[in-house]
Amino acid sequence: MAEGQERKSRRYTILLVDDEESDRIPTRKVLEEAGYTVLEADTFQDAFGRFESHRDSIDLVVADISLPDGNGCELTLSMRDQKPDLRVLFISGHVGAEVCRYYGLDVTDLHFLRKPFAPEDLSLRVEAVLASEDTFPRSYKPKVRTSSADVSSD
Repeated sequence: MAEGQERKSRRYTILLVDDEESDRIPTRKVLEEAGYTVLEADTFQDAFGRFESHRDSIDLVVADISLPDGNGCELTLSMRDQKPDLRVLFISGHVGAEVCRYYGLDVTDLHFLRKPFAPEDLSLRVEAVLASEDTFPRSYKPKVRTSSADVSSD
């Protein structure tokens, strides 16, 4: 079976992390309609707990950068410490873009989708991230990590 056919026939599991219910619910619906299994979380801690419970089945984390108890960058880095091949797609508006700059992330990267986005843009980006050889943004420049509180989510 060709790689593209295998990708489409395999059911991927996505951990969706967004504290804004008005964004999370429609995003979940788009992903489910595209055939993905979706696990939801609305905080850093909730997301990490779900990740620990479902680590082996999660293929992709779609994470808002700004979370009330941390940020999506630190969250996904912590997850990738345990699962290095975990794929990541960051979603965020203007506040998240500031956090991205701190981490050296290029907001034009394949692994970043600016809110608000159209449903078809989300579907296409998720498919592209799943198909990419890069599991995490190439533009990421590691910072010395001490705690998730190092970067404000304001």
